Amino acid sequence: MPNYELTYILRPLEEANLTALNERITTIVTNAGGEIVGRNDWGRRRLAYPIRKNTDGYYTTLYITLPATAVRGIERSLQLNDDVLRYLVVRVETHRLPAAPAATPTPAVEAAPAEAPAAEPANATAETSSPPPAMGEPVAEATAAAAPAPAAEGS
Repeated sequence: MPNYELTYILRPLEEANLTALNERITTIVTNAGGEIVGRNDWGRRRLAYPIRKNTDGYYTTLYITLPATAVRGIERSLQLNDDVLRYLVVRVETHRLPAAPAATPTPAVEAAPAEAPAAEPANATAETSSPPPAMGEPVAEATAAAAPAPAAEGS
Protein backbone atom coordinates (compact mmCIF):
# COMPACT_ATOMS: atom_id res chain seq x y z
CA MET A 1 0.00 0.00 0.00
CA PRO A 2 1.20 3.55 -0.67
CA ASN A 3 2.50 5.79 2.11
CA TYR A 4 0.78 9.07 2.93
CA GLU A 5 1.15 11.98 5.31
CA LEU A 6 -2.10 13.49 6.55
CA THR A 7 -1.73 16.90 8.19
CA TYR A 8 -4.75 18.64 9.61
CA ILE A 9 -5.56 21.71 11.70
CA LEU A 10 -8.34 21.55 14.27
CA ARG A 11 -10.08 24.57 15.70
CA PRO A 12 -9.29 25.34 19.35
CA LEU A 13 -11.26 22.96 21.56
CA GLU A 14 -11.19 21.72 25.14
CA GLU A 15 -8.74 18.88 25.79
CA ALA A 16 -11.47 16.22 26.05
CA ASN A 17 -13.07 17.28 22.76
CA LEU A 18 -9.67 17.47 21.09
CA THR A 19 -8.73 13.89 22.00
CA ALA A 20 -12.18 12.66 20.96
CA LEU A 21 -11.84 14.35 17.56
CA ASN A 22 -8.34 12.91 17.07
CA GLU A 23 -9.72 9.46 17.89
CA ARG A 24 -12.55 9.98 15.39
CA ILE A 25 -10.05 10.83 12.64
CA THR A 26 -7.98 7.79 13.61
CA THR A 27 -11.03 5.53 13.27
CA ILE A 28 -11.88 7.10 9.89
CA VAL A 29 -8.41 6.14 8.63
CA THR A 30 -8.51 2.60 10.05
CA ASN A 31 -12.06 1.99 8.77
CA ALA A 32 -10.90 2.99 5.29
CA GLY A 33 -8.32 0.19 5.42
CA GLY A 34 -5.37 2.30 6.50
CA GLU A 35 -2.74 1.78 9.13
CA ILE A 36 -1.25 4.58 11.22
CA VAL A 37 2.53 4.24 11.33
CA GLY A 38 3.29 7.36 13.36
CA ARG A 39 1.79 10.52 14.78
CA ASN A 40 3.23 13.98 15.36
CA ASP A 41 1.14 16.35 17.47
CA TRP A 42 2.49 19.86 16.96
CA GLY A 43 0.14 21.38 19.51
CA ARG A 44 -1.57 24.74 19.45
CA ARG A 45 -0.05 27.21 16.99
CA ARG A 46 -0.96 30.65 15.69
CA LEU A 47 -2.35 30.60 12.16
CA ALA A 48 -0.82 32.80 9.47
CA TYR A 49 -4.25 34.27 8.75
CA PRO A 50 -7.70 33.84 10.33
CA ILE A 51 -9.66 30.81 9.14
CA ARG A 52 -13.38 30.94 9.95
CA LYS A 53 -12.64 33.60 12.59
CA ASN A 54 -10.05 31.36 14.31
CA THR A 55 -6.53 32.67 14.86
CA ASP A 56 -5.15 29.52 16.55
CA GLY A 57 -5.36 25.85 15.70
CA TYR A 58 -4.10 22.43 16.77
CA TYR A 59 -1.77 20.90 14.19
CA THR A 60 -1.39 17.13 13.82
CA THR A 61 0.41 14.98 11.25
CA LEU A 62 -0.43 11.30 10.75
CA TYR A 63 1.96 8.99 8.89
CA ILE A 64 -0.26 6.34 7.31
CA THR A 65 -0.31 3.53 4.78
CA LEU A 66 -3.55 3.53 2.89
CA PRO A 67 -5.09 2.11 -0.28
CA ALA A 68 -5.12 4.74 -3.01
CA THR A 69 -8.87 4.37 -3.46
CA ALA A 70 -9.56 5.34 0.17
CA VAL A 71 -7.95 8.79 0.01
CA ARG A 72 -11.03 10.49 -1.47
CA GLY A 73 -13.25 9.09 1.28
CA ILE A 74 -10.97 10.37 4.04
CA GLU A 75 -10.72 13.80 2.42
CA ARG A 76 -14.51 13.93 2.15
CA SER A 77 -14.93 13.04 5.84
CA LEU A 78 -12.46 15.74 6.89
CA GLN A 79 -14.16 18.29 4.64
CA LEU A 80 -17.56 17.62 6.22
CA ASN A 81 -16.25 17.99 9.78
CA ASP A 82 -16.70 21.57 11.01
CA ASP A 83 -13.90 21.25 13.59
CA VAL A 84 -11.27 20.61 10.88
CA LEU A 85 -10.06 23.97 9.59
CA ARG A 86 -7.59 22.67 6.96
CA TYR A 87 -6.20 19.31 5.88
CA LEU A 88 -3.62 18.06 3.41
CA VAL A 89 -2.97 14.50 2.23
CA VAL A 90 0.38 13.96 0.51
CA ARG A 91 1.72 10.73 -0.98
CA VAL A 92 5.34 10.03 0.02
CA GLU A 93 7.86 7.38 -0.98
CA THR A 94 8.95 6.58 2.58
CA HIS A 95 7.81 7.83 5.95
CA ARG A 96 10.18 10.31 7.57
CA LEU A 97 9.07 10.10 11.15
CA PRO A 98 10.11 13.09 13.26
CA ALA A 99 13.11 12.57 15.50
CA ALA A 100 13.23 13.61 19.10
CA PRO A 101 14.16 17.26 19.50
CA ALA A 102 17.91 17.80 19.69
CA ALA A 103 19.39 18.86 22.99
CA THR A 104 20.16 22.55 23.17
CA PRO A 105 23.91 23.15 22.89
CA THR A 106 25.76 24.65 25.82
CA PRO A 107 27.26 28.15 25.43
CA ALA A 108 30.82 26.72 25.41
CA VAL A 109 29.99 24.52 22.41
CA GLU A 110 28.46 27.44 20.51
CA ALA A 111 31.55 29.63 21.05
CA ALA A 112 34.01 26.99 19.78
CA PRO A 113 33.24 27.33 16.03
CA ALA A 114 33.57 31.13 16.19
CA GLU A 115 37.14 30.87 17.48
CA ALA A 116 38.29 28.59 14.64
CA PRO A 117 40.96 30.09 12.35
CA ALA A 118 39.82 31.47 9.02
CA ALA A 119 40.21 29.26 5.96
CA GLU A 120 42.98 30.06 3.50
CA PRO A 121 42.07 31.59 0.15
CA ALA A 122 41.62 29.13 -2.71
CA ASN A 123 44.51 30.58 -4.74
CA ALA A 124 47.10 30.35 -1.93
CA THR A 125 49.98 27.92 -2.51
CA ALA A 126 52.02 25.96 -0.01
CA GLU A 127 55.10 28.21 -0.39
CA THR A 128 53.29 31.47 0.40
CA SER A 129 51.10 30.22 3.23
CA SER A 130 52.31 30.26 6.80
CA PRO A 131 51.18 28.06 9.65
CA PRO A 132 48.51 29.50 11.94
CA PRO A 133 49.84 31.36 14.96
CA ALA A 134 50.41 29.35 18.10
CA MET A 135 48.34 29.92 21.21
CA GLY A 136 49.45 33.14 22.89
CA GLU A 137 51.50 34.29 19.90
CA PRO A 138 50.39 37.69 18.57
CA VAL A 139 48.76 37.50 15.15
CA ALA A 140 50.63 40.57 13.81
CA GLU A 141 54.09 39.00 14.40
CA ALA A 142 53.11 35.74 12.71
CA THR A 143 51.84 37.50 9.58
CA ALA A 144 54.79 39.95 9.51
CA ALA A 145 57.28 37.08 9.53
CA ALA A 146 55.62 35.38 6.56
CA ALA A 147 55.08 38.55 4.49
CA PRO A 148 57.97 40.32 2.71
CA ALA A 149 59.15 43.58 4.27
CA PRO A 150 57.52 46.68 2.74
CA ALA A 151 59.73 48.91 0.57
CA ALA A 152 60.87 52.15 2.20
CA GLU A 153 59.22 55.21 0.74
CA GLY A 154 61.22 58.39 0.21
CA SER A 155 59.67 61.47 1.80
